[in-house]
Amino acid sequence: MSLNRLITCVAASLLALSLPVMADGLTDLNNALDKLNGKSTIVGTLETAYQQERGRKKKIKKTNGYASVKLIDDINGLQVVYSSETLANIAREENEKENNEEANTPTLNAIDDIDAGELSNMLSAAAHLRRSLNKAQFSREEVIDYQGKEMRELHFDLPLEAIITDKEVRSYVDDFKGDYSVVIDEAGVPVQSKLSFDGKGSIYIFFKLSINQSMTFFYQVVDDRLVNYRKQFERKQKSTWDQRDSSGYTEIQISDDKAQQIAFEH
Repeated sequence: MSLNRLITCVAASLLALSLPVMADGLTDLNNALDKLNGKSTIVGTLETAYQQERGRKKKIKKTNGYASVKLIDDINGLQVVYSSETLANIAREENEKENNEEANTPTLNAIDDIDAGELSNMLSAAAHLRRSLNKAQFSREEVIDYQGKEMRELHFDLPLEAIITDKEVRSYVDDFKGDYSVVIDEAGVPVQSKLSFDGKGSIYIFFKLSINQSMTFFYQVVDDRLVNYRKQFERKQKSTWDQRDSSGYTEIQISDDKAQQIAFEH
């Protein structure tokens, strides 16, 4: 072997050793999700809020919602507790709505959005995220800067059936594009995911509808489980009848105070 060729081979070997080995992000994510399906107790406060503008031109109606409840999720199941103040607000707003159907009822509006299934998805986020990935089609992986740290972002394409599960409703959709991304740390643990889609459709000849929506989910690990502690959304919807612009969030403020847990259980 010539001296030049020997030097080239040695240099190439040293370069290969010096380069960081990038693992398969999707494999790392799936491995992390397998380990984060625990059932450790979670005590916290759920806060949900939204605002919406609906109508056309000068006939714009604004509505909003806000509610806060206590919750605990443990081996006995999920419990949600409404404070006396929240219950009083519900009663007052129900009376106002009885006398004026246009009355603003923020507590009632928000309470209607507190759903056991959605709470379960947030508190057991590993299982929910895996179900989302089942219908997504992996497209690429990239290294990004996330809040000052180097992270990996996995990108997916979403088919229509990942958003609309009703086959008959899907038949009315003319155009659709969906994207899904998951940001993971060096161990594959998700820290954020984002779902966005654009869709247009029509029912019969006279009714047309277009929707543009994005949802962002933020995660944290609590003991042996992954929790989606905050999700936020933005939605723009335009139909034959009106236009609606809305945004909002749901956030779980997790407590590490064991005294609160004991008080909650008793």
